[in-house]
Amino acid sequence: MKELVEVTCTIRLLTGEPIVFKIEANSKMLRNAASRIENSMDSNYVGVELNEKLIIIPTNNIQTIEFSPAPLGLISHVITGAKPSP
Repeated sequence: MKELVEVTCTIRLLTGEPIVFKIEANSKMLRNAASRIENSMDSNYVGVELNEKLIIIPTNNIQTIEFSPAPLGLISHVITGAKPSP
């Protein structure tokens, strides 16, 4: 059985309101996460099953999406190794 990692996702809407949830991901999911995220952002909406409900979020209502820890494989236009400026 593959080891699962807990990933926290925060989707911040344009209103500033966050939708925060956790998922358990195996190594295959972590490797494929970047392309799935990119495909989602090319779509008109992102869907999340949360607390036995389906939440459909229009992508034009999303300010940011944050994953912690970051996926293992990142898409080419992601800057890696960044540190906050003092």
